Amino acid sequence: MELLIALAITAGLGALSMPLFKQQTESLLLQQASSRWLSYLHQVKAKAQRAEDSIIAELVPLEGRSNVFELATESTYSSTSPLIFYGASGGAVPGHIRIMNENNTVKVIISSKGRVRSCVSHGPALPGLPLC
Repeated sequence: MELLIALAITAGLGALSMPLFKQQTESLLLQQASSRWLSYLHQVKAKAQRAEDSIIAELVPLEGRSNVFELATESTYSSTSPLIFYGASGGAVPGHIRIMNENNTVKVIISSKGRVRSCVSHGPALPGLPLC
């Protein structure tokens, strides 16, 4: 009898914690996607500066709106106006990439000076990401 009561309490606590676990998992996926984009864009910028030549960042998965890693992704860039990093100056075509789930939106912002950063533009704050 005591074992059944202990199992029932454990099952109840487990059921109560599932929404919190799902929310934590989604926010971690969003943070990872943001980090991957930041890393990729920093690499493209460094490559352009080393070569002292303009380089177009490949954003093929972002043509229009897409779902990558279970996250919706949008961009201000397209095949007609691509993201370009300009040689030694490190400048870039300004714009942003939005990564979204049900609760949050993270923006990866690229400035005309080539600064690449990310911030939370919608939803609750995420650890390691400032609010926009």
